[in-house]
Amino acid sequence: MKHFNLFKRILFAIVLTCVFISCATSDKKEERNVKAVLIEHPERMFWEIKKDNASIFILGTIHFADRNFFPLEERILEAFDSSGRLVSEIGGLKEMMSVPAQMQRKILDHINMEPEKNLQNFLSKEDAELLKTEFGEERANVLFMLDPWVLTVGVTELIYQKAGLNSAESIDLYLMTRAKDKKIEGLEDVASQLKILSLGTFEEQLDILNDTIEELKNPDKGINQIEKLKKSYLSNNRSEIEKMLMEMMSVPQKASNQSRRKFIDALLKDRNILWAEKFADYLNAGETVFVFAGAAHFLGEDSVFEQMRKNGILK
Repeated sequence: MKHFNLFKRILFAIVLTCVFISCATSDKKEERNVKAVLIEHPERMFWEIKKDNASIFILGTIHFADRNFFPLEERILEAFDSSGRLVSEIGGLKEMMSVPAQMQRKILDHINMEPEKNLQNFLSKEDAELLKTEFGEERANVLFMLDPWVLTVGVTELIYQKAGLNSAESIDLYLMTRAKDKKIEGLEDVASQLKILSLGTFEEQLDILNDTIEELKNPDKGINQIEKLKKSYLSNNRSEIEKMLMEMMSVPQKASNQSRRKFIDALLKDRNILWAEKFADYLNAGETVFVFAGAAHFLGEDSVFEQMRKNGILK
């Protein structure tokens, strides 16, 4: 009988231990399965992802701005100043200052010495003369010797300048300066960003260039579009911003649906998939992180947030 009672006590202890282990395992499993929550703050293009003690503040930006974009709301600045980690698309001021030199090296790799590749052969006489007027004949003649994407970048910047916006007054640059000596990490590097600018075949780049020149030839239309984007951003009209940014994306208008999809995936979706993985790492680190990057990455069905949902990270 004594042996039987001892056996019962041992059996009970084993069962009890199994129950505790089961509960602990279950608790850990539930803990692992807890998803992060997305908070849409009332401030302009401002979100927060929370999980346990981790927070990721996200500010969607436009890379051209003017004084009307400032000051930024107090809550945004407080979050920026108090965050332990800062993240932008390419890093901080050091990386930003390296862009012109890296851009110059990339441009030199895309010089077309063959006369038949000179862009004047592919543009109408009217368009070529317009570009000579806008850039100056000497500079335009140099640009004509390069791949179409280089000229597209120049024309695009010209259109934004005509609308009173420029990259030197951007929110991105303002925050990089505000950070002072604090390190700013990059979601990407400068080389990756420059690679995006040169997407497509020569013919596809030429189509995008022609589309951009059309905007330059109709300045009122282009300026009105940019003014509308600016107004939508300043009023925090997220659905309108999403629609406009997609319309303004550098995708050849004459392209097939398949080709357009290729461009959109390269410009947004493929990058957002990689960014979503980085956001998951930030959450796992349990820190407070402030991310500022192009607003288009946080809007629509291919956004960083949607990629995180697909990965089971975000509710």
